[in-house]
Amino acid sequence: MPKFDDLLTHLGTGRWNLLYAIAMAYWALQVPYHSMGAAFLTPHQDFTCVNADADIPQNRSQCTYNITTPEGLVKERICTKFAFDNSTYASTITSEFGLVCDYSFLRATFKSVYFLGALVGSVLNGWISDRYGRKTMHTAGVLIFIVLGNSLNWLPNISAILVARFLMGVGHPSSIETGYSLVMETCEPRLRSIIGIVVFLPWCFSLITLGGYAYLLRDWRWLMFTVSMPGVLYLPLLWLMDESPRWLIVRGRHADALRVIRRASRWNKVELPPEEQLRAIMKETQAEETDSQRPEADHGLKTTLKNVANVIAVLFRTRKIRAITLCLYANFFLVDSVYYGLSLGGDRFGVDPYSYMALGGVMETPANSITIPLVEKLGRRPSNIMCFVISGVSLLALGFTPSSISWLVTALIMIGKLAITAAYTMLYFHANELFPTEVRQRGMSTCTMVAKVGSVVVPFLVEILGSVGSWVPLVTFGGASLVAAGIMTRLPETRGVPMKDTIAELEDSGVHRPRGSVTFLAPSEEKKDGLLAVHRRSSQSSGHHL
Repeated sequence: MPKFDDLLTHLGTGRWNLLYAIAMAYWALQVPYHSMGAAFLTPHQDFTCVNADADIPQNRSQCTYNITTPEGLVKERICTKFAFDNSTYASTITSEFGLVCDYSFLRATFKSVYFLGALVGSVLNGWISDRYGRKTMHTAGVLIFIVLGNSLNWLPNISAILVARFLMGVGHPSSIETGYSLVMETCEPRLRSIIGIVVFLPWCFSLITLGGYAYLLRDWRWLMFTVSMPGVLYLPLLWLMDESPRWLIVRGRHADALRVIRRASRWNKVELPPEEQLRAIMKETQAEETDSQRPEADHGLKTTLKNVANVIAVLFRTRKIRAITLCLYANFFLVDSVYYGLSLGGDRFGVDPYSYMALGGVMETPANSITIPLVEKLGRRPSNIMCFVISGVSLLALGFTPSSISWLVTALIMIGKLAITAAYTMLYFHANELFPTEVRQRGMSTCTMVAKVGSVVVPFLVEILGSVGSWVPLVTFGGASLVAAGIMTRLPETRGVPMKDTIAELEDSGVHRPRGSVTFLAPSEEKKDGLLAVHRRSSQSSGHHL
């Protein structure tokens, strides 16, 4: 019996599929302006105390000052007014709200609270998206992002700004992760690796232009206004997109799925097989979802909590899915920490922040481009291991590189940034192929949730370690990259293997591997009746399981 992937192969690639890819590529251009823009909104800035009653010269500490009493005694007081060095930035949240001394932790908090929101959003996103639909959750995340992004520059105080940043973080996984899954579930199988990577290339261009915008618009409110407005243009694309037909099938909504498939055939100008064959494919796909993996109907708080627990427990229920989940969790945590640590820590690495951001975007362009031939020729796992090792070695080398050789320091950081970006892209694509359809969004969202724990912590880590030495956080990131390379050896290769629809299908797949490695058997494929018929090989295993 042909599978849904065979139907997507028959539909081919046309206007219907490209709509999702183009829309996601445009949205990927909008998000970095806010997720990465924090580097220009709350940077570390030099300052001096300017309290009117301070003695001259001032105390050596900029957070306190000395006064001489009428009795001739010298007393130390807390500084409350500051003059900031505006040679690099004209106006920032740091200078406008005085985020120094006792309030300096708010600089890292501003960066961290966005990812804390993303952590919360990941928890909600996976469950709601698998339950109510990819497009529904994607639309909700996009609307949150657009409304709050365009409101941020009008907010009058730091408390309101932090709340807005948190809520934008909540919308981040819904807009990015769910949108990506929507693209993958409507994409022709043979082009998934290419489309899955190309849709994120605008992210690189966004970083390059962010450095340029920040250089030209050195007032943080004007910067936020300028980069937020283009997001409104995404709304018409949302209206044109359909729900994922693969998700509709798994949820039993065959009539809706058939409507979407017929629209896809019209847009792509392809004739569909008979309706009986289409419905047979749908029933076959849905039948593989076992009753034990379907959440019960919601009746009261107790039942709802039980259902949520069951939904999460699915990712750990069997040996294969549990091993995949744990390995992916560890690597998402590590790669997210390294990536955002390098991206947001430019003010602590002794480099020009504008050129550092733009150059980082330049490095991410080949980092995303080279992943296309790498994952196709070498496979997902070997390519990822190689990139993790390159990143680790280049960053560890900074522990032995004199800071006076600035060009070499910058070059090593950029090599590390290039490699970790490539690793992140391939890890994301690899994980989408590893999780079965019925838990794919749930799995990807929990991976994002774990990753954002690293993003929440890393701004504080950079602040603390950066005060010791600019090389200390960089060497730490290098060690984390090498650990991720080791973990990657435990994940299965997915090149040439059809995406699984259910956990039961994953568990039934044959595995033949030597001790210490994991590899799924690749299926044989042949053309039949205009559809790709997939004949699975015997699922006899050697007794080793994930």
